[in-house]
Amino acid sequence: MCIMLLTNPHFDDHRAIWKDEYSGLYEPVNYSEQFDHEWRLFLENKNGFKQHTGVETDDVWINDRIFDLTGVENYLGLDSQIENRDIGGRQNLDLRFSPIYFKGKRCLDVACGAGRWTKTLLALGAKVKSIDVSEHGLKSVRRFNDDVDYCDVFDISQQTDLLEAFDFTLAWGIVMHTHDPKVAFSNVAKTVKPGGGLYVMVYAPILHNSPEILAQRRHYYALKTFDEKLAYAYSIADKPENTINYLDMLHTFYNWVVPEETIHHWYQSNGFMDVITLNASEKRPGSYHVFGRKRSFDPPLRDDNGNIISRISTYDSAKTTLLNKPFIKEEGLAWQVSLSEYAYGSDGMEHPYRSKLVLLEDGKPLWTRHSYHDEIRKVGLGRYSHWGEALYFSTSDNTDPNTNGHLYQIVFSVAAD
Repeated sequence: MCIMLLTNPHFDDHRAIWKDEYSGLYEPVNYSEQFDHEWRLFLENKNGFKQHTGVETDDVWINDRIFDLTGVENYLGLDSQIENRDIGGRQNLDLRFSPIYFKGKRCLDVACGAGRWTKTLLALGAKVKSIDVSEHGLKSVRRFNDDVDYCDVFDISQQTDLLEAFDFTLAWGIVMHTHDPKVAFSNVAKTVKPGGGLYVMVYAPILHNSPEILAQRRHYYALKTFDEKLAYAYSIADKPENTINYLDMLHTFYNWVVPEETIHHWYQSNGFMDVITLNASEKRPGSYHVFGRKRSFDPPLRDDNGNIISRISTYDSAKTTLLNKPFIKEEGLAWQVSLSEYAYGSDGMEHPYRSKLVLLEDGKPLWTRHSYHDEIRKVGLGRYSHWGEALYFSTSDNTDPNTNGHLYQIVFSVAAD
């Protein structure tokens, strides 16, 4: 397929930031060819495509990927470490997984590439299926994983063995390189079991839509042969060893950047809750790392006016604890108070409905517990979440809890709901 005959939204339509209204407007390209050069050059041990965070699968590099996911240093207990393993960088995640989260889980590595995340999940005790459209990527992964198949992300709906089959699905840097990221995400989401988790990385609208990078991509596509294109990638790389990052950026026909609110909306519209941007504290993120859990039950009941119907829970009103002001402004309508002494029983990525905490406003319970953090920030109206070492909450009327005159207490119910 000659992809240059197709409409490129970045250059032809001056569109780089994805909007869902673009869904259905653009044509697919030869995805099997798109990343194959990278994995071929990796297998050929070519400088710039080896000893790099983006490709390496030796244990010293997998140790770093385990650190990215869990925060545990030298999980594999290796005696020796290769110096300068920072080529490509570590991930700056605020929230990480417990090392035991993956043990025994059936996981899917979508667009597995050379297999760094497949091998990372295997090292953490998971059972992993790896899928890709790259011949050389699949060849690389078959060196250490038996469950490997050719599959295009847009064909997932026809693969019945993939649908709702996995406890955890990882789609790293794939959906934004497609002609329709919204559909690509939806297909990936279909692989997750109810109650399972989905981790997606997409480019953020800061770096990859900059005038400099768009100019580099335009120049790249004017070159005739792959050798010319590869030479250009080497010429603009900050260091030769990092050339794969530049080829990855230049060679993909579609190189969308995705607003954070858009990807959160994708999660929620595909039945996921507790959606979290794992690197939310980054000041100027080049990408968003987002995790969510697929609902294993129906959404809360609402009345004819759209109001959530309160749930009944039993608690001892004599055992309430007053929350002391000042409350910390979190974001939007959300406020935060430290509850580190109750962290052992709080919600988290592994136990999103464990907490038995009930928040009271002037002695009356606010019932919208275990709420999406985004809904607390954007909707408020008494939504709250006891998560980790903190309580994230909103007031019943969206006023400032430091000045509205109300008292806020917590109590623990007999059973979580």
